[in-house]
Amino acid sequence: MRLQFAGASAGVSLEAAEPLVSRTNLYLGNDPNRWRTGVPNYSRLQMRSLYPGIDLVYYGQAGRLEYDLTVKPGADPSRIRLRLRGDDARLDPNGDLVADLIQKRPVAYQLDARGARVEVASRYRKNRDGSYGLVLGRYDRTRDLVIDPVLLLGRYLGGSYQDVAYAMAHDSNGLIYVSGTTNSTDWELVGSSLQTAAGGSADLFLAVINPSTSSGPKVIYVTYLGGTGDETFGAMTVGPKGDVYLTGSTLSSNFPLQNAAQTTIAGTSGSADAFVVWLDPTQTLKYSTFLGGGAIDAGTGIVADAQGKIWVAGNTRSTDFPVSGGFQHSLIGQQNMFVAGYDPSQSGSATKIYSIYIGGTHWDIASALALASDGTLWLGATTYSPDIWMVGNSYQPTSNGSGKGYIAHISPGLDPNDLVYSTFLGGSDIDEINAIRLDNSGRVIIAGDTISTDFPVTFDAVQPRYGGNTDAFVSILDPTITTGGRSAQLVYSTYFGGNDADAAFDVKPDGSGALYLTGYTISPDLPTTSNAAQPAWDGSLDIFGLKLDPSKPFAAGLVYSTYLGSDGLQVGYAADFDSKGNIYMAGYTSSALFDPFGGQPKGAGDGNVDAFVVGLNAVPSATSTQ
Repeated sequence: MRLQFAGASAGVSLEAAEPLVSRTNLYLGNDPNRWRTGVPNYSRLQMRSLYPGIDLVYYGQAGRLEYDLTVKPGADPSRIRLRLRGDDARLDPNGDLVADLIQKRPVAYQLDARGARVEVASRYRKNRDGSYGLVLGRYDRTRDLVIDPVLLLGRYLGGSYQDVAYAMAHDSNGLIYVSGTTNSTDWELVGSSLQTAAGGSADLFLAVINPSTSSGPKVIYVTYLGGTGDETFGAMTVGPKGDVYLTGSTLSSNFPLQNAAQTTIAGTSGSADAFVVWLDPTQTLKYSTFLGGGAIDAGTGIVADAQGKIWVAGNTRSTDFPVSGGFQHSLIGQQNMFVAGYDPSQSGSATKIYSIYIGGTHWDIASALALASDGTLWLGATTYSPDIWMVGNSYQPTSNGSGKGYIAHISPGLDPNDLVYSTFLGGSDIDEINAIRLDNSGRVIIAGDTISTDFPVTFDAVQPRYGGNTDAFVSILDPTITTGGRSAQLVYSTYFGGNDADAAFDVKPDGSGALYLTGYTISPDLPTTSNAAQPAWDGSLDIFGLKLDPSKPFAAGLVYSTYLGSDGLQVGYAADFDSKGNIYMAGYTSSALFDPFGGQPKGAGDGNVDAFVVGLNAVPSATSTQ
């Protein structure tokens, strides 16, 4: 297979662009004269004036070689002609150009005066000489036009009503798992679905995507999960082999159970119970149970350890929540949190091996749970209880405001001394923790939102000052640090936000320590990088995608930052990454989110709110402030 730009200008040559910090050493055979050391690497190669006024840029993305064509003002895009030398070159029904490889249907766009993308209609056309050209809609010929043949990943998920993705993760094979809540009864099911029809008006969904098939990203599995009542999604984690663990809340007395510790729903008068579910890599239901008392209970965090034990955190208003051991045996506030453990290798009621309350005399909200390499647990939460448990050398032992972030380190094997460390985190106003993770060194990574102008930040923060209204934040805490006082435990912390509301809902660290975040923004002045998919706010509720390197101080830590929006509303609830360092996000959108980027078009049967998953190239780039 060969792709040729027919009729291109003679004598054009490749130029290296955007140097990388890395170098390559080449040792060819045993002759030192053939060795090369310190060879510079570049992220892009460009050809200026491939056609008059039309530049070509090559770059790598997700292991693929890709290219953009930039049509300068006044240039003629009809001069672009692609000639494919291979068997049976053709246009397929999706508008892709197919031969021995696939050229995805072209995406053309311009940047308006604010820097936001404006889609330009585009498609391939076969010319009389056998080459392929481009048919473009109307566009502003005084601005650059970019023609980009592919988006990393962009898919809507759902049916004809309302669907929201709240979590995503990947396994060791690179498959992407997305889960959330659906009110649609007409999903297009794929694979051997565990549950082929909606049970009630609100169920869970689970979708599995292979992003690397020969024909592009492909949904390979979809299932409903729920009973005849309503289910609400809480959290998901995925094991390296593809085991899926889910928690949330249910009003369904017939919720699907397997080897359950609690076989009946305990909630009365319309009160929900938490649930705990495990699906193996074949999507077989291996474990499922209710968890709760007579009032409202909901799971909000879940992890699974190397021995197959499942640990779940959540919130309870039940005075009869089923506890066993621990340091707190009763509900002492209006709403407390819980942490529970299960061993599915046991039978029935014996599968529940641990269950505790944790909270104060007011209102506590568990948001996430993380698993340490030693099997201990880290709980991320928000508390309005100034008298909540404080243990160990707390970074911030007192609450100096109303709602505060709360972090607890729990070691179930030390019962009843299982709370080994806890701390508040925040400033003088409301601070909320929405996500908690651990990096490879065991340091605690927290993300959320704050309206505190004095939220604790470190000297090397990307953004040391409060932007306004509400800001996102991300912090790294190392409670093992014992020198330098309590304040030394905060090893990194930064605001991220503009002059209006911003909030982070998820953070994930990769093996190199880079952090991937997403959330929502209505700020017109977020800092974005030069390679942002959408460098400017479009005036609506937008997603933000952020990649940070906390090892680099100040603005140098901003690796990638972009808006992502449409003329509707959209929120990013989940973030992930791949082995190339690209960012993935999932959430919901009420409009045609991918139209400017060339992803899946929104169909006539799609709902008013759809779940989505998107992948964007997040290679390092310089920073520009809009």
